[in-house]
Amino acid sequence: MARFPSKEWCEEAVRLVNADPESSLAAQGWQGEIGVIVDAEPGKLARAFVVHVVPRGGRIEKLRVLDEPDDLDELDPAYLARAPYTVWKQLLQGSLDPVEAVLRRRIAVKGDLQQLIERLRFKGIADRVFGALKTEYVDG
Repeated sequence: MARFPSKEWCEEAVRLVNADPESSLAAQGWQGEIGVIVDAEPGKLARAFVVHVVPRGGRIEKLRVLDEPDDLDELDPAYLARAPYTVWKQLLQGSLDPVEAVLRRRIAVKGDLQQLIERLRFKGIADRVFGALKTEYVDG
């Protein structure tokens, strides 16, 4: 069982995404690298967890865990998703809808939202991946 957030958890998520039969279809025409920041929360997550993802050719080609949010500045990903740990946990557990989270500004998303909107019909990929990914949370 992988612990969220961790490099091992991210690697397993990437493996499952790349293995999903719909992933290559969902990724067609995707442009841009992705940065994800899980902000620290007292008593839950001691320090921010930062990931940089490079999708290419319908797959996630590269995943890097960075030391701090500022490390994303030099990489300048086309997309950035940032939220506190608790929000990410709710998204992963399925108790918070991602569209609602964005609309209510519980998660900050920067980048061309049109690409994201066009891929909403592939939301099932995330549901399958997170459903199959056995997760232990750092706060229990």
